[in-house]
Amino acid sequence: MQRSSVLLATFISTLLFGCSEQKFHSIEDSEDAGEPPSIQVDPTFIDYGVLDTVDEQIRSFVISSIGGIDLELSTVAFSTDPGGFTILTTELDGAVLEPESSITVDVAFSPVTEDGVSAQIVVGSNDERNEAVGVELVVSVDIPGPQLLINPDPLDMGNTYVGCERTNEAELTNVGDETLEIYEIGHDGDSLSIVSAPETPFSLEPDETAMVYFQFVPAEVSEVSTLLTVTSNEPIAIREASQTGQGSYGAEYEDEWDVPDDPPSDIVFFVDQSCSMDDDVARLATNFSTFISELTTYSNDWQIIVANQDTGCNSTGGVLSPDLLESAYISRFQEGVAHGSDGAWGFFYTEAGLTVTSEAIQMTDPGECNHGFLRPEAMLHIIMVSDEPEQSPMNWDFYVDKVVAKKGSVANVKFSAVAGDYPSGCATAEAGTGYYEAVTATGGVFLSICSEWATPANLSMLAAASIQQAAYELSATPQPSSIRVFVDGVERTDGSWFYDGPNNTVMFSAGIPNEGAHVRVTYGGLTDCD
Repeated sequence: MQRSSVLLATFISTLLFGCSEQKFHSIEDSEDAGEPPSIQVDPTFIDYGVLDTVDEQIRSFVISSIGGIDLELSTVAFSTDPGGFTILTTELDGAVLEPESSITVDVAFSPVTEDGVSAQIVVGSNDERNEAVGVELVVSVDIPGPQLLINPDPLDMGNTYVGCERTNEAELTNVGDETLEIYEIGHDGDSLSIVSAPETPFSLEPDETAMVYFQFVPAEVSEVSTLLTVTSNEPIAIREASQTGQGSYGAEYEDEWDVPDDPPSDIVFFVDQSCSMDDDVARLATNFSTFISELTTYSNDWQIIVANQDTGCNSTGGVLSPDLLESAYISRFQEGVAHGSDGAWGFFYTEAGLTVTSEAIQMTDPGECNHGFLRPEAMLHIIMVSDEPEQSPMNWDFYVDKVVAKKGSVANVKFSAVAGDYPSGCATAEAGTGYYEAVTATGGVFLSICSEWATPANLSMLAAASIQQAAYELSATPQPSSIRVFVDGVERTDGSWFYDGPNNTVMFSAGIPNEGAHVRVTYGGLTDCD
């Protein structure tokens, strides 16, 4: 096996040529010792000799102040990779040496490889003639037996997009002259981790190599550094090697919205037409004017339909709006919600509110019964009233997705319900299963039909939900931890919003932006890892 050593001639050449660019100077006794300040370093070349042991070896050099005033040390540090060298003396940077005083610097060496090793220490001070003095360190190592080399060290996993992965490997090689027994392989990584390594214990003969494979999947934008430790029978016993990686976003995004001053709202009412609903139908009809009164405190740009047929059409009133006389739209609404409770309209889907309301939204194209109702810029609010569970043929999310697809954005769709307490119901109503899930998924309002639900306070909540935009759909898929939300230039850090991953929206749970507000969301986007 080849052994390497470092020759003195190499370092003489280094001193003469390589160090000249760094303004290093040889130190001689100064004839102007009285002139301020002046430094002397002795020796400037330390040869540790040929080592055949892993025991720590310590050598020293002395820094002396030979000028007329205090010598101030600005730095005592390695200018190159220190290898196995370590400066033991502490608190050197900034130290002050009075004239004719000195300080001894101890430098230890512990072998980390079997090759010859060199390093350089730079001593900087306020001596203007000798701003930087170099101390050269050299050692040759000749340790018999097994020896582990981990290559590369460090292992650079490179710049990787958040959410993507990169793999790389390191070699474990026995560069010694006897069998290397590896007892344990350890690693402290998380996003940068070992994905494959030999099962321990195992052995490597001289010049034999084993591979350790790493995977880097950054979870955020940050620099990651991990440590591989290998325990073996080589004299050093435990050897370490580092791995590094940098996470980054594929792109940075900024989405912005301006909340209208008089926000438009399109509202659909559905009322269960079964006989058990007579009192609640009457309650809704009687309090409709209160609902309108609460609604107009937020906006006068509203439209309402009552979906009271299986097709989603309205058989009695058409599209209601402030363009009609108040007495006209109130009477049409009351007729719309009441007509059919006696079964006169043959309402087959009377307990399937999601079926009827989703059909109502589909029937908004030219020539269809609800044409002109669905406006692109308006909030779409669907309010359903029933004392039974939702009984549509498909699951609730089928109908929610159907409405969102027609509307074009989940951010402008809300479902609200007046239904039986969830999940247990009450004496007068079964649990509003299906309705409850649709409301929760879209940030609507769920009121208990088991109570006096048509109070001004509750109707005000329904009116506000008809206007206020609580959800804001993002233009790209974000890394959730990178999202920052601003309203009128002030960042929201109070927990008043959350990220709804399935709908890719920022959802306000409190402090919903008011009319005229400016909403801005910044985030780092995930990218296509292919």
